[in-house]
Amino acid sequence: MKRLFHSLLIVFLVSAFTGCVDISFPEGDKRMVLVYIAASESSLTSYSSGNVADLLRGHVPKKGSRSEDLLVFIQEHDYKSATTKGDATLKRYYTDSSGDVAEEFIASFGKDFDACTPESLARVLATAESVSRPTVRTLLFSSHGTGWMPLGYFNGKGEKAKSRKTIGYDCQTKNELDINDFAIVLGKYHWEALLLDCCYMGTVEGIYQLRKCCDWVIASPTEILVQGFPYNCILDQLFLHPGQKGLEAICQKYYELYQGQTGDYQSGTISLTKTDELDNLAGICADIVALRRTEMEAVNRLAVQHYFYNNTKDYFFDLAHYFESFATDEQYALLCGQLDKTVPFKKTTAKFLGLKIDRFSGLSTYIPDPRYTDLNAYYSTLDWNSAVRVIE
Repeated sequence: MKRLFHSLLIVFLVSAFTGCVDISFPEGDKRMVLVYIAASESSLTSYSSGNVADLLRGHVPKKGSRSEDLLVFIQEHDYKSATTKGDATLKRYYTDSSGDVAEEFIASFGKDFDACTPESLARVLATAESVSRPTVRTLLFSSHGTGWMPLGYFNGKGEKAKSRKTIGYDCQTKNELDINDFAIVLGKYHWEALLLDCCYMGTVEGIYQLRKCCDWVIASPTEILVQGFPYNCILDQLFLHPGQKGLEAICQKYYELYQGQTGDYQSGTISLTKTDELDNLAGICADIVALRRTEMEAVNRLAVQHYFYNNTKDYFFDLAHYFESFATDEQYALLCGQLDKTVPFKKTTAKFLGLKIDRFSGLSTYIPDPRYTDLNAYYSTLDWNSAVRVIE
């Protein structure tokens, strides 16, 4: 998993992607793809190097291109020295005159660099901006993730956890990025798309926090097996077929990657969210909650489709199925219509590590439980709850 201390071996299904035709950008337009890999936790390192290699099998910009730029930041676990982290570097990749992929060293941030602080993220983004000067940006962020959960809550500290929603993880400092900080740092620039190769980031609460800094989000409401995204096809879509269709193709390839596995490895969920539809979704959800609060509070949580297989970590439930359990038929139909606009593409395998997935809206949500007093108090501060008022 792309979460702490859990690793599964996957046989990667390499999918050849064909039919890619180069496109022309408006004069002066430049598209940057920035890949940010925070893999200093040892269970991810062997996969992150493979991910970069697979990424470079796709469309890599030509040297000196004025319309395309590929930058990769990576910090991995260092097995060869006393430190637990390798050098954090930012490199540009390009194809040379012979058609071979080459790299250009941009910056070294050192072995003590903590990739999972807002200051470090801001530093890398600023460096990328200064050398690329793009007009269109996409970020692929790869690390651990716990959705909207407070710092440490998911991994065992429970009610004693600090009130921070987390993405990313640094194995030495134990730092995780607060998703509010993540949104603030990213919000200095506008991103066409965020591809979150991290567990549980397909939460409506987490994506709602990011709605102002990007147009699209690709994420999974479940965990992600350690192989992660289908890196070999990503650049073809982001550079050659940008926009909704290209992002949908990435999601489709993600589904095909895991659907093509066997046993527990046949486990994958993915969705594409259009962020400018999220406020409309929140408005409909708020109206339903206001009119059906009594019915909502009577819902049997574990009767709702969930995306966890450990009932002591019962935090992620299917958004549509939850609302269906207490909304009227008319209200639910209105919600589904808006969900089709908000999440135009979603796919899931039949099971995730043995958990049967019968209902899948592409987004998860939290259902409050009176046992979780600290968690509920924290949840009430989220932007999504401020808009929907699940907890008053």
